[in-house]
Amino acid sequence: MIKFNSAFKISVLISCLLILILVIANFIYKIFDTSIFIITALLFVTNLIVTYFLLNKFFYDRIKVIYKSIYKFKGTSTITEIDIDHVEKEAEEWAEAKEEELKQMKKDANYRREFLGNVSHELKTPIFNIQGYVQTLIDGGLEDENINLKYLKRANKSINRMINIVDDLEVISRLETEQDELDLQKFNIVELIKEVFDQMEMKSSEMNISLSYKNESQSDFVFADRDKIQQVLMNLISNSIKYGKNGGNVDIRLFDMESNMLIEIGDNGIGIAEESLDRLFERFYRVDKNRSREIGGTGLGLAIVKHILEGHNQSINVRSTKGVGSTFSFFLPKNQ
Repeated sequence: MIKFNSAFKISVLISCLLILILVIANFIYKIFDTSIFIITALLFVTNLIVTYFLLNKFFYDRIKVIYKSIYKFKGTSTITEIDIDHVEKEAEEWAEAKEEELKQMKKDANYRREFLGNVSHELKTPIFNIQGYVQTLIDGGLEDENINLKYLKRANKSINRMINIVDDLEVISRLETEQDELDLQKFNIVELIKEVFDQMEMKSSEMNISLSYKNESQSDFVFADRDKIQQVLMNLISNSIKYGKNGGNVDIRLFDMESNMLIEIGDNGIGIAEESLDRLFERFYRVDKNRSREIGGTGLGLAIVKHILEGHNQSINVRSTKGVGSTFSFFLPKNQ
């Protein structure tokens, strides 16, 4: 079936209809002069040209401007012929895409405002603490042996907190800008877990939380960036300890999943409310703000985990029940 979806085709249709009317009129009035057929042919050509010109000038040229804008946003620089059947569809698709883009821009703008507010809040607390301690020492506390060393230690603790925040922000920035290349290699994930447990032993002892692992995989080896996976494990275990219960435990389990290894870090801690799960990996987002600030941490650990695993073309997953505990999991390819 022929579709009349271009200026030329529509012009031909109109011209043919006009000629058909003239031919029928000739038959009705029995006019069969040769000159009439010549005039009819000339009328056909003339009408075709005029109709095509008028359609282009008053309709298609104006539509073409909109159509070119749509193609420009789609990344196509030139178009040859406008298909009127697809103009409406593509205009709707373009409008929907722009609406979705606008929503995303508003979401990103809100995220940036919230992020800047969080950065300001996180840095403001240690800065004000340092300012207070230093001012007290200047006002005479430096000569008081009961407070001078104590306030200097507290100021130093606040300085270390600021350094940790800046360091973590630099890590995220480096991961986002892809300036931090992965050093992919074969390594023993079980040995790495033992090393991380050794490093986290003091922190877990303070919280009276036991650390354990179980390898249910047929292999001990994965193919990834060892240092970055170590950071992932440390951040996840630290998070589980931070939100754990006194006398609780943190368990790591390894499973075979075809060519990948599934790594799960589970705890029986306070758990995470369902409404917090979607925002859990945002920078500075804290499930329990009071508890996390008392224990320490920058609020960037899970965001770093997310970025590192995305750099490995993997994702971090979490399931949690309030008051029962949480389990974080991710995949790594086995030795390649």
